[in-house]
Amino acid sequence: MKLAHLPIFLRRAIRISLLALHLVWGVTVAGLVFPLLKPAQHDRFIMAWAQRLLRVLGVREQTTPAPTLPGGALLVCNHVSWLDIYLIYAAQRVHFVSKAEVRTWPVAGWLARKTGTLFIERGRRADTARINTEMRDLMQGGAWVAVFPEGTTSDGRGLRRFMPSLLQPAVHLNCPIVPAALHYRTLAGEYSAAPAYIDQINMWQSLKHIVSEPGLIAELHFGEPILPNGHRRDLAVLAEAATARLLGLTGISGAMPADTSPQTPADPPA
Repeated sequence: MKLAHLPIFLRRAIRISLLALHLVWGVTVAGLVFPLLKPAQHDRFIMAWAQRLLRVLGVREQTTPAPTLPGGALLVCNHVSWLDIYLIYAAQRVHFVSKAEVRTWPVAGWLARKTGTLFIERGRRADTARINTEMRDLMQGGAWVAVFPEGTTSDGRGLRRFMPSLLQPAVHLNCPIVPAALHYRTLAGEYSAAPAYIDQINMWQSLKHIVSEPGLIAELHFGEPILPNGHRRDLAVLAEAATARLLGLTGISGAMPADTSPQTPADPPA
């Protein structure tokens, strides 16, 4: 019998139990096996682990292929949930930029460090320069770096203004900026608010919302690369407009004002 047909309490219990086992497996491999793996094997494991995580949670991926590029790139995407990280990992190996507090979270913070996440102290303006240097080093080596330029999560039906500060490494290295858009639907294809990490809910509450659903469809669409010609503020506007089009919004007019969009209690784990 499929989990979607089970009572909510039983569906929730089974998925959370499977998630616990999946986390144990991830921690074991990351702690004992990662040092023995080559970089390509390391990357393949991270992608496969993320794909399995989504299945454990009852999430079906529907993604378009990421563009094939000869070198590094900066991925920019709208932000709805902590699930976003694993949806992107499942489709493309990237290094995320995350809030520094995530580094101290039990299990999630440790796994984030092992997967190459970059941590930024948002309260310190000077820390942006340090992160930009680390991002440049990665992209110069051919890696993809991913940022959520809205700076927080939303319910997935709108788009906040993109902040340009973390786009500077792409300008400096002349690396393409790849816009992407994600949203979540029910199994019937309707909008779902279950994954939205907003309104001061905590991680446990968010997880219960997700695993209580019969299932979710997570859609991730990649856009055409944007050449980094121009100032980072202009590029932020272009990237925001491209993401809005991928979301089906009317240009950037669908963007939510900075003072009215839902706020997240903390950044999701990367």
